[in-house]
Amino acid sequence: MPLKVGDLAGDFELQDYDGNFYSLSLAEGYKLLIFYKTTCPTCQLTLPFMEKLHRLYGGSVRIWGVVQDPPQEAQGFAKKYGLSFPQLIDYPDYPASVDYHVEVVPTLYLISPEGKVEFVSQSFVRAEIERLTQMLASISGLAYEDIFAGSSVPAFKPG
Repeated sequence: MPLKVGDLAGDFELQDYDGNFYSLSLAEGYKLLIFYKTTCPTCQLTLPFMEKLHRLYGGSVRIWGVVQDPPQEAQGFAKKYGLSFPQLIDYPDYPASVDYHVEVVPTLYLISPEGKVEFVSQSFVRAEIERLTQMLASISGLAYEDIFAGSSVPAFKPG
């Protein structure tokens, strides 16, 4: 079972594919963690929309991909899908994925500045991502924008 809303998010320290360190406890403000694998078709559907969230609300919320693949695969995926937010390598032992009880990818966690889980979503659930978008708009004080406008996406795609 994944962490639930209200649970305390565990701290972790991971590197991106360039060797820069990221620590959940040292990052201020809200954090959106996106656990994924580069070979997962549902992740390939989801991550471009996470990039849209980053472009809209990344000034107020730190958005991090937590990749269950080697650095070179993470870097290639980020380039292919135009991801500009940090991609943290959770490979080969998956310490963050294990700590966060990730069983399905993608799994999204919104973590409050106090370290509590405020939102959880597994797989691709359009209604849940729309709710997340509303939450990020509210946190940032910016207008809500429909990140799915002009695209044809399913209501649900299992991870």
